[in-house]
Amino acid sequence: MTNANRRDFLKGAAATVGGLAFTQWATTNFEAAAQGGQAYVIVSDVIRGAGGEPTGPSCVETSVFERGEQAVWRVVVYDAATGEAINTQEQVDARGLTMSVTPEGEDTIEMGFGQHPPASREPAAEDIIFYWTGVWEIGPASTGKFKYTITVQDSNGGMGTLDVAGNKDVDTFPIALEVS
Repeated sequence: MTNANRRDFLKGAAATVGGLAFTQWATTNFEAAAQGGQAYVIVSDVIRGAGGEPTGPSCVETSVFERGEQAVWRVVVYDAATGEAINTQEQVDARGLTMSVTPEGEDTIEMGFGQHPPASREPAAEDIIFYWTGVWEIGPASTGKFKYTITVQDSNGGMGTLDVAGNKDVDTFPIALEVS
């Protein structure tokens, strides 16, 4: 995403939220992270996965799911001090980053960093982006609204946290997931 031709979450969020509102959001998130002693700022959205028993289209942003579907988090991480995206495998490895997401009352899901779309789909170079993903297979007993927490940590103990429907000072899109 260092290439000017590549898409990134900030561009999408800016288009969705609007330039001025997005600028205020970004400033608030970085300021809150710095004041809270966080080393990283997390930007995330949630889409419906292609696995499970989907009732709607996959790879579409949503906060409403049916039991049996997959909720998939997509995350980009920024250095809170510099504002720069950490978006290459080399940067992730150099910092020793790990990331997880925990839906309220559910097990923690370890997230993976990688290329999207995958190399197996032979994407054009300008269409390749890198980000973190975590998949929640929504079980038959899961129902209701779910807050969730995304946490990133580096090998030196630096971390960042995004509490969705929790800490409103650093929420990007504060929407709890709803499962019916």
